[in-house]
This record gives sequence, C-alpha cells and structure tokens, in this order.
Amino acid sequence: MKKLVLTTAAMIAVCSANAAGFGIYEASARGNALGGALVGSTRDASAVYYNPANMTETTNVSFMVGSSFINPFCDVTVDGVRQQKMNSGWFTVPTFYMIVPLSEDWRFGLGGYSEYGLGTKYKSDWALKHDTIETTIMQYTLNPNLSYKITDWWSIAGGFKMSYISFNSKSRPFSGYGLGGLEGELDGHDYSIGYNLATDFKILDNLSFGLVYRSGIIHDIKGDFDIPGASSTIGRPDHVPASARLKLPQSITGGINWDVTQKLHLGFAATWTQWNSVSDINFNMHQYTKTEPLNWRNAWRFGWSGEYDVTDDFSVRLGYVHDRDPSGKYGTTMLPAGDRHIIGTGFGWYICKNLRWDVGYNFIIMQDSSRKITDRLTGQTYLFNCGNSYSHIISTSISYSF
Repeated sequence: MKKLVLTTAAMIAVCSANAAGFGIYEASARGNALGGALVGSTRDASAVYYNPANMTETTNVSFMVGSSFINPFCDVTVDGVRQQKMNSGWFTVPTFYMIVPLSEDWRFGLGGYSEYGLGTKYKSDWALKHDTIETTIMQYTLNPNLSYKITDWWSIAGGFKMSYISFNSKSRPFSGYGLGGLEGELDGHDYSIGYNLATDFKILDNLSFGLVYRSGIIHDIKGDFDIPGASSTIGRPDHVPASARLKLPQSITGGINWDVTQKLHLGFAATWTQWNSVSDINFNMHQYTKTEPLNWRNAWRFGWSGEYDVTDDFSVRLGYVHDRDPSGKYGTTMLPAGDRHIIGTGFGWYICKNLRWDVGYNFIIMQDSSRKITDRLTGQTYLFNCGNSYSHIISTSISYSF
C-alpha cells in the first residue's frame, strides 16, 4: 500500500507539471491586441519582453504597468456523458516594464511577467475526480536586460530570466477503489534561472526584423502531498514530501514590422517552442523514482497585426494568432487541449504628451479535442472531451516616459 500511495502522489505531481507546459503570451494590452507581432519594432517599454534589442528605440526613461484578465471555459464530457461546463473564473496576469538609457548606445531594461500557467476547476464529484478537481499553476519571470546599439541599423541585447513557479492541485486519487471521500492536495514551488538573447535589424528606414532566443529553464519543484484522514482509512501518513523535475522549453521568435505609411503599421511574428523538452518528467517520493513519458511535440505560434493612427493621440489595433497545441491524444484534464485561434482588438490613447492608456480584448476559440485519461490505480481508461472551448481576455496598461 505504501508504494501505491507514493506512486499516486507522484503521478499528481507529473500531471501538474505537464499542464504548466502551456505558455502565457499576454505581455501587454497593446501586444495582446496586436497578436504579439512587435518583435521587429516595439516602441515602448514592453520591448523588454517582445525584443530587448528594441530598447534602443527608446530615448527617455520609460515605464509600463498593466494586467490581463483571463477567463477560460468549455463543455466537458466523459465517455460521451455530459459532465459540466468547466469555468475556472478569472485569472490575473500582471506585468511591469522599465527602460533606462545609460548612454547614447546602451539601455538597461527590467520586466516582470508570466510565461506559463493554468487554472481549471471541476465539480468535486465529476467522473474524473481521480485526475483533478481543481488545479492552479503560476509562474513569474523577473527579467533584467542590457541592449547595445552597434550601428544605426543594428542592435543586440541579452539578459537573465529569474523564474518562480508554484502549483496547487486537488483530486480524489483513490476514488477508483471506492475511497472517493479522500481528497488529496499537492503544493509545490521552485526558483530557477535562464537567459535570453536578442537582435534587431533595420532592413529599411520603415522595415525592421527582430529575433529573440529564450533558453530553457529547469525547475526542481519541491512540495507536499496531503490526504487528511489517510492514516485512519488506508494506514498511510496524512503528509508525504514530493518533488518533480520540470524543464520549461526553449523558444525562438522572429518577427518583422513595416510602417506602410506614417499612420498604418503592419507586423508579423512566429515563435517555435521546443515543447518536446517536457516529453518526460522525473519525479521522486522519498526513495521512489520514476520517469513519466508525456510525448509532447514541438509547436509553432503565428501572429499578424495591423495598427492605424487615427490621430496623433489615438490608435486602433487588430491582430490574429494561430497557436498550435503541443500535446498528444494522451494527457491530463488539468488543461483542455486543442489548437487556438485568437482574435485581438484594442486602442491606445495619449492622455497627455507622455502618458498613454492602452486597452485590449482577445477572444480565443479552441478547437474541440479528445484525450484518453487513465486511472493510474485501476488501469481503467476514459475518453475525455472538451467542446465549445473559448476564453475572454481583457487587458489594460499605462505607459509613461520622462
């Protein structure tokens, strides 16, 4: 029984880490509205995220603070039987950026944003309660950068990514054995460091190309697995230490931005992410070690944008993103799978000369998907399906330059 309990707890850790593999790209209200297509030219403090080499475009001390509010939901069926509409509520993704000119050619930038995360919530008695009832995973990056303007047409940059990740997952892992009343909860967190490199080329005065590399980051997550009442019911401790190794993937983003006229600006960006770096996860419970295969595949994300300056003080924006799903037909209920189509719109308004207010709205359409979910204790396999999967994203930010 002890080995059975350790295996169960470890599998919950794996599922949580697996779900964290999906990225969060909501880095600013303007960037959200434009589908992230700001890699060739950013022109505000969010260059720290989109392309730190673009910080050389900024001549004054600049700040930006903002937040995105995300609400995902979908219809859930198990083996063809409708379960519920999964709606985990609204999640907040805060961001901040700062750029400080150090000299004519050098810039320092600092950013704080999320790159990974998820949130799902189901009824406590639904059919796959052994897999999850409620899961929240949060990751936050603190990213200092230096950029250097080599020539009038070429800039480079580099920085460190200090990553913090935490998760909380609740389930009823022994429901398959008629012990559905035992609810387990897993908590864990970790800090780690990666890096990023970037460059920007001005092909023409009105045409720029950017390239950004973000390294992978290894997190050794440590936490606790608790099942209150387990000692009296199944003869095991109510509390067990847990750990898991998770490698967040490296990625490369390229993009081009074109000022068609003084008022019309177009952009394109493509991101390749090495999701197969999380194809397996090593986890440990005391002296018990196992490698769990996940079989994720590398995936692409494409974004297109258009921005039009209606006046010197007011701009309107439109964007579209096609985001490919990296997971296969086997997975976890902690994050519904499926390719995503994202439509974005928004505006920017200069309230005064140096103060700008940005607002964005995105509607995400996720393709219907099916996954096979196996109860690790009983070996029974279920068909988990998500349909009518959508998300709303509302974002806002304030920018100021001195």
